[in-house]
This record gives sequence, structure tokens and C-alpha cells, in this order.
Amino acid sequence: MTEATNPNIVTEDIEPSRVPLRGQLTITAEELKAASLTPTCIVESHTYADLAQIVASGGTGKTTLVLHELICISLSRPVWGLKVKKPGWSLIVTAEDQRERLVARIREIMDAMDLSPIERKRAMADLAIWDVTGEQIKLTYARDGNLQLTTLADEIVEAYQDDPPVVVLFDPLVSFGVSEERVNDNEQALVTAARRIIRGLGCCVRYVHHTGQAAARSKTIDQYSGRGGSALPDGSRMTFVLQTWEPDDKLTPPPGCKPDRHSSITILARPKLSYSPPNLPLIWIKRTGFKFEHFVELNVTPEQKTNARIEQLHQFLTFELSQDRRYTKRQLDDCTSKIGMTRAEIREALTELQVSGRVLDQQLPKHLRQGSRKTFLCPSNCAETDGAVGDS
Repeated sequence: MTEATNPNIVTEDIEPSRVPLRGQLTITAEELKAASLTPTCIVESHTYADLAQIVASGGTGKTTLVLHELICISLSRPVWGLKVKKPGWSLIVTAEDQRERLVARIREIMDAMDLSPIERKRAMADLAIWDVTGEQIKLTYARDGNLQLTTLADEIVEAYQDDPPVVVLFDPLVSFGVSEERVNDNEQALVTAARRIIRGLGCCVRYVHHTGQAAARSKTIDQYSGRGGSALPDGSRMTFVLQTWEPDDKLTPPPGCKPDRHSSITILARPKLSYSPPNLPLIWIKRTGFKFEHFVELNVTPEQKTNARIEQLHQFLTFELSQDRRYTKRQLDDCTSKIGMTRAEIREALTELQVSGRVLDQQLPKHLRQGSRKTFLCPSNCAETDGAVGDS
């Protein structure tokens, strides 16, 4: 790379333009009529021509998931069930995974998607990978105690202004900034760099970011889950948080999203999406190898979720009893995977069922009594009027 094209060579400071006159800043009738409330929509309720960050802990598979999304955008295939409004090509600037690794993942994803030869050709043409691993390619730099922009953002605009991508991806964010000791200054500089690209190309700039240690342990999914300060989440117009899910976690997968030993389940939250309605449902993603399936959380209130769990446990106990299987409270604690609820959720639902009289403690048939185990949890609609269940 020559000095003339090195994005880290800083140009001389340019004297700022003088402040424009008031008349140059007033709103015209034509401008008022043409103004849009949102930038160009690339994927509805997902991707717009503005700044986005996707936040996840290491090893979550966020880069592979994003590659899957970009292939869908290229081919106008729905992204997690969301309509692609503006298909196009994407620029991937990778400072972590080498080009060969990404190309291999793209191959496996295309195989799992069962793409036709024409679709494969289109996807391969639309995912442009710039490998900068091991290089000092930055969007910001420190000078005289201040953080400033390199020429990288402007050079990207200049290089692609005649054929702009719909998405420019930087992976990972930490590789393109400086000075984590001045977290918010660094993040604000990265926000400014992204906005230069957005303004020049009319595209979405996505930063792949890591969660903080505390957020990773507690599995938070709010807009401030990322490592560092608040400048990046505040400056972003789209924040996605990807968290792994385990059977003992508090959240329950929607119907049809069943874990198994060959698959992993992650939750994709959209805690901030400035150009869509608030409180967007969680997207549950089941990954088997390089195949992705998605399930959308039902938009229900906490009370409705609690009532659904109560009914779910009641149905479970009723069915199991019809199969001559009886449970104690302690045995239910070991059925989290079978029921699809956490221990805390099972106990909460059981308490409600017992208080309302829909589940009773009944005597076990004599041949099933062992040690201190004398009773079982019986749905009241299955209990006989004398308190017995079946032969005793």
C-alpha cells in the first residue's frame, strides 16, 4: 500500500468553512414536502441506511450469523422473516477472521441454504471481503491528546460512490478504534466516522461489538450490553444483542423452537431500532451446523406468559397421569427440559395451581409408595370424589 492510499496517513488540517448565513439554513417548501422520517429501509424492522451495532460475547457465532444475513440481503430472501426492501452487495472489513475463514463459512452457509448455482454466483459476487487482519487499519487515531479521524472513511466513500454497497461491516469494532482509556471519546469518534460513510454512500454501517463481562454473565439484552461506554449505543440508530440460551435460563423459547444436542439456540434482541415500533419481539435462532432456523417470540404481556406457563404445567401433569406417570415437587425440578420451563417457572406455576385448587396432593397407590414418598401432584380434574385416584 502506497502512502497516497494508506488510510492511516493523516491529511493536513483543513480550515473549517465559515458559518453559513441564516438564509442558507432555512427550510424550504420543497424540502419540507420531500423530507422522510426514516432513511432508506434495507430490511424492514431490521436494517436501515444508518449506524448499527450488533453486540455479543466471544464464541456466540455473531460473525457467521451476520454472514447469513448478508447473503439473504443479496438474494432478497427474508432476514428472520423480515422483508428485504433493498437488496445489494456488502463490504466486509475484517480485522479478526482471515478471508479464507470467512469464505469457508460462506460456502457452508450457502450449502445449508441449498442455493441454486445462479443464487450462489450472486451471493459470491455480493459479499466483498477486505482482509485487514494484522494491519494497522484504523478509523480513528490519537493526536496531541485528541482523537481524530483517519482518512479511511473518506477513502471508502471515494472508492465506492459510483457503486455503493447497502451494508459496510466492520468486524470487530475494537480493532478500528484507539484508546480504550477514553472510552466515550473513542466511541464518539467511531460514530462520526460511520456517519461520514453513511452520508457519502447512503448505506448502513454495522459494527460488530463485544459484550462487557458483566453483561455476558448476566445475559442482558438491553442497548447498553456492549463493552465500553454509552456513546456508541446512544449514537447508533440500531442495536442488536445476541445472547446464547440454555435450558435453565429464565426465558422460554416460543413454540417449535426445541433444543437438541446437535443444535444451539441464541436470542436476537432489538432493544433499539429508531425507525421501527418499540418493544419488538425477540427473534430466537436455532443453529444446526451452518443451517439457521428462526422463531419469533409471541408478543404477550408478563401476565399472559405466566398464565401460559400455568396451563402448560397443568396439561403436562394431566397427560403424564394418563400415561400412569406421577410426580412429586422434587421430581418436577428435574423435568426442566421435558416441560420446557426453568425450575423457578415450574415452582411459580405449581404454586398458582395449588392455591387455586387445580392441583392436589393425592395418596399414591400402595404399590408405588417408596420410603417417604406417599403422595403425588394430581390435577383436580383427574381426582376422584373420595380423594383417591384409580385403585389404591
